[in-house]
Amino acid sequence: MSTRTLPVSIVRGGTSRAVFLPMSALPESQAARDELCLRLIGSPDPQAVDGLGGGVSSNSKVMFVGPSDRADLETLFAQVSPTEASVDWTGNCGNISSAVLHYARHTGLFPGDRARVWNRNSEALFELVLLDDHVDMRFLSPGGEKCGEIFPVGRRCEVDGLEVSLIDVANPIVIVRAADVGVDPALGMAGLNSDATLLERLERLRVAAGRAMGLQPSKVIPRVAMVAPGADLRVVMTSVGRVHHALPGTGILALAGAVALGGTVIDDVLDGRPDTLTLQHFKGDVEVSASADGDTLDWVALPRTARILLSGEAYV
Repeated sequence: MSTRTLPVSIVRGGTSRAVFLPMSALPESQAARDELCLRLIGSPDPQAVDGLGGGVSSNSKVMFVGPSDRADLETLFAQVSPTEASVDWTGNCGNISSAVLHYARHTGLFPGDRARVWNRNSEALFELVLLDDHVDMRFLSPGGEKCGEIFPVGRRCEVDGLEVSLIDVANPIVIVRAADVGVDPALGMAGLNSDATLLERLERLRVAAGRAMGLQPSKVIPRVAMVAPGADLRVVMTSVGRVHHALPGTGILALAGAVALGGTVIDDVLDGRPDTLTLQHFKGDVEVSASADGDTLDWVALPRTARILLSGEAYV
């Protein structure tokens, strides 16, 4: 089998890890793009032994970065399935997006410590600012990136027999009270993922919510966010058919937008509307903030950490 090499970096952003490449390495055809990402990650294989992935969705990611005529930088994100030969290009990854400026500086693509970034998947504009020990990621005038409006069917509706809120901020998510789907966050990720009936129910809800939002079929978006009382909020989210070990960055941003705007099912389990929202998840706590003016979101912001792990050549 013939091989070629490509310049890559492996970068952690927040609670995820991805293979980063220059936009110039992006193939022209969709089939070739899918094949490249599958080869890089080593999918499908739960151990990703023949690639650079980690066998779970949070480590099976590819990000292309290049110059932009819309902003300082432009990105295109690919979510690779660790268990199937499929690649989803419909949504963005917030955790990995937080590492874009680290990669751009490391490779000489962009020299500054503040950059505006345009994401081609979601058509969202966000700003990255490098601070002492973290990066401030701020989505500007967010909402309606995929659906055309923040609440495509109102602040509350019924989907698959459940009262939910469907919101499109950074990425579309469906929000449901954890108790309504029989989810006890105290069971932990492994306990919840061992319940095949629960996973089937959550996937059915996710697919039905996607139809209600007018989205094209996707294995990634919308994600399901299950909320329960906490300090301020306890959240369990799904990712590619499984309960996620942490929280997707775009999901965190969407939840903050829902709280700032109000009127969603989150109001039933959250006391008030804190300026800075603390979300509890399996890996710890995360703080996120948002600013709203009536029915308009001015911004949603999330501090993250990121680190270049490796740079070199990948054989594909």
